[in-house]
Amino acid sequence: MLRFALLVIAVYLALRLLRRMLLRPRDPGKFRPRQAPPRPGPAPSGPPKVIDEMKPCPACGTFNPTRLAYEKKGLYFCEKRCHEAYIRGEKQA
Repeated sequence: MLRFALLVIAVYLALRLLRRMLLRPRDPGKFRPRQAPPRPGPAPSGPPKVIDEMKPCPACGTFNPTRLAYEKKGLYFCEKRCHEAYIRGEKQA
């Protein structure tokens, strides 16, 4: 009877150990192959290229990129409302 109880306990412990070994979470970073760092590209030659220029709105004074501004007669407004106010002679704050 004692042998049977010891056998049951040994089988139980062996199954628990086997289950723990098979079902434990693995660290995904541990087995990932290392990658070489990216190579730098060629160095830019010359000064950086200017994409857009900032111009102040004559009516309210905010700076706007020229490609997004409302342009009339060489002046760059932030929106049509500021252009109309500038024509009327109103100064916005």
